[in-house]
Amino acid sequence: MPPLDAKRHPAARGDELELTIDAMGSGPDGVGHLGDYVVFVPGTLPGERVWTRITSATRKFARGELLEVLAEAPERRAPGCQHYLRCGGCQRRHQDYPAQLRDKQARLQRAVDHAAGPGVLAVQPTVPARPPHGQRHKVVVHLRNTRTNGLEPCFHRLRSPELEAITECPASDPLAWDLALETVRRLHDLPHGAWDPDFAPHGLLRSVLVRATTNGACHLVLVARQPEIPGLQELVPALQAAGATAIAVNHNPGEFSQLLGPHTERIAGPSRLPEQLGDTTYLISPTAFFQTSPQQALVLVESVLDWLRPSANDVVADLFCGGGLLTLPLARRAKLAFGVEWNALAVGDARAAAEHNGLRNATFHSGDVPTWLLRCGRDLPRPNLVALDPPRAGLDPAVVRELARLRPQRLAYVSCEPETLGRDLRLLLGAGYRLHSALSIDMFPETAHLEALACLERTG
Repeated sequence: MPPLDAKRHPAARGDELELTIDAMGSGPDGVGHLGDYVVFVPGTLPGERVWTRITSATRKFARGELLEVLAEAPERRAPGCQHYLRCGGCQRRHQDYPAQLRDKQARLQRAVDHAAGPGVLAVQPTVPARPPHGQRHKVVVHLRNTRTNGLEPCFHRLRSPELEAITECPASDPLAWDLALETVRRLHDLPHGAWDPDFAPHGLLRSVLVRATTNGACHLVLVARQPEIPGLQELVPALQAAGATAIAVNHNPGEFSQLLGPHTERIAGPSRLPEQLGDTTYLISPTAFFQTSPQQALVLVESVLDWLRPSANDVVADLFCGGGLLTLPLARRAKLAFGVEWNALAVGDARAAAEHNGLRNATFHSGDVPTWLLRCGRDLPRPNLVALDPPRAGLDPAVVRELARLRPQRLAYVSCEPETLGRDLRLLLGAGYRLHSALSIDMFPETAHLEALACLERTG
């Protein structure tokens, strides 16, 4: 049996040590090494020497917390938020914005190199958000009881389900943020506590969700353990005066990590709010997905239009279409555009928006994407242009097989996960496509989140 010391990792929990940061990870961490042993330390930058305390250690890697920066990188800056790195909402506020953009471009370049080979295609510079603050038009604060029986707004901590009380969020749209905090203050007038599975299992309230549009309207959703919140109706005038255009209650009896339940009841105001992006009006339900930054969503739409270039002779398929973000502007220019989306609520929004915009050549189908693709060229038209915006897990291989069968001329692949994008690009290149260009759009400034667009065309 080997001596105990021979089994010890290069670092153990509680160790304090000096470390040189060599690179950025894909999340909040700088990456350092002890020989071949990797140490991840959030809040650090490449080139820095730091003093860190090890918080966990496994056979292959360790995690540490930053105690002191001994030598700073040139791109280091003050985070500008008192909750930074305690709250998990941002990961890069300690890095100046041009460096954030370069890092996102480099991450996308690695994904493209993985798919096509090094040096085959140079990724375009990341499209910046202007300004890089206040871009998040959707705000979610979780509720926690205080010792005085009041409520306090919280975010989840970094890499933890635990809650961190917050008083500011420079990343959020001011209108949405102010309404969220005012709602928490107004909820103090009701005799209901926050639900906590360990300490307050009979509590009613869970979260406050606000989505603001660019025209100043706001959805306000109160998430609760029961389908009704007694006394809420008396608060409606005050919440409307605070900026709530529409108010709803979402019934969520699920686990602590689950944000929303399956049922939402409208309390006041319209069931959908309009959002104007370019020449298209979208209609958004309170709990439906829509890009958090409308400004950057418009950049994405314009980039897809510039690549697919639909004309009056083209049939366009928009796969994983959500509420029609890409389908509707594509339909304005194409002979026909159809979207496929599994979420029936989003499909309802898309159909309502198509009618609102007078787009009779836009149709939407609810269900599984591979199943609907099987029908193309049979009882559905065969698309010659395709937009794809799959979930983080990427494409089912069946989707790639159907695209190979249908042979559309150009593809616009929108991705929120560069690793799965690289995997899927390899499949699409093997299915007869060539990568024309790729760029990232900074949808979430101050974070490691990357939104990318890859443009492909049929070979031969």
